[in-house]
Amino acid sequence: MIDLLIKKAKKGDKDSLSQAIMAVKDDAYRVAYCYLHNQEDSMDAVCDAVEKAMVNLKKLKEPKYFKTWFIRIVINEAKMQLRQKQKVISLADSLYVNDSFQEKQREDIIDLEKMLGELEPLDRLLIYMKYYLGYTLDEIALSVDLPLGTVKTKIYGNLKVMRDKLELREV
Repeated sequence: MIDLLIKKAKKGDKDSLSQAIMAVKDDAYRVAYCYLHNQEDSMDAVCDAVEKAMVNLKKLKEPKYFKTWFIRIVINEAKMQLRQKQKVISLADSLYVNDSFQEKQREDIIDLEKMLGELEPLDRLLIYMKYYLGYTLDEIALSVDLPLGTVKTKIYGNLKVMRDKLELREV
């Protein structure tokens, strides 16, 4: 369906582009949030990406890759915001909002989020895309413009390191 919308949008139908963007906006926001961990900055990154997508739509060769192409633009916008503001990313903020967790679960999640926060932004994004957003490894590789093998190595290598650290803390 998005393919058809993009084909129409490339011919000048602005409503079709709007519908295609609305179909992927939630994933785009989540990806930006993984990088920026700030609601307003994430929305800004997505809005900037929409603007760039509108300007550069003609450069998209295959309409079936619109989602991947758009997510890549969002990633680049989020990286640009990180460079401009030199922000420190903290992933633990949202853990204190929901009081329904039991204390042990809360401690485990805080440990996990702390370890995720220690990762490089790209490594953290790969893990979020795979396990929080449900992307396939192929989709992730296309989105971040890395070879599939590199994506697998980064994800599984970081998971092993995190697992080892968690096991050491429990001993």
